Amino acid sequence: MCFCGDPCKVDVSVEEDTYRQRYWMCANYAFDPTPRQIRIGLLTPPPLCDFEQWIDTEIKEEDKRYMEMCKKWEAERLERVEKRRQEEAAEKERQEKQQRRLPAERREERER
Repeated sequence: MCFCGDPCKVDVSVEEDTYRQRYWMCANYAFDPTPRQIRIGLLTPPPLCDFEQWIDTEIKEEDKRYMEMCKKWEAERLERVEKRRQEEAAEKERQEKQQRRLPAERREERER
C-alpha cells in the first residue's frame, strides 16, 4: 500500500541512472486512461500520489553494457549526421559557385 491507501504496481525505470530497475509505485502516480475511460468521457485523473520504493538497487551488467552500446550508437549516429550536413553544405556551396561562374563565362564568350 502507498501513502494514499491504494494498491501499488511494479514499474520499470527507463532513466539512464536506474535503467531497467524495478520499483513499486502508486497506481495513481501516472494517469493513462483506458479505452473505456476515453469512450465514456471519464478523463479526470485520480489524485496524484508520489509513492515510490525501489525493488532493484543496482543496474544489471547486461543492462550497463546495453546502455554503453546505445551511447556509442548515438555518438556514431550524430557523427554521421554532422558529416552528412558538412558534405551537403560543401556541395551546396560548390553548386552556388558554379551558378555564379556560368553567367560570367557566357559574358566572356559573347565579348570574344
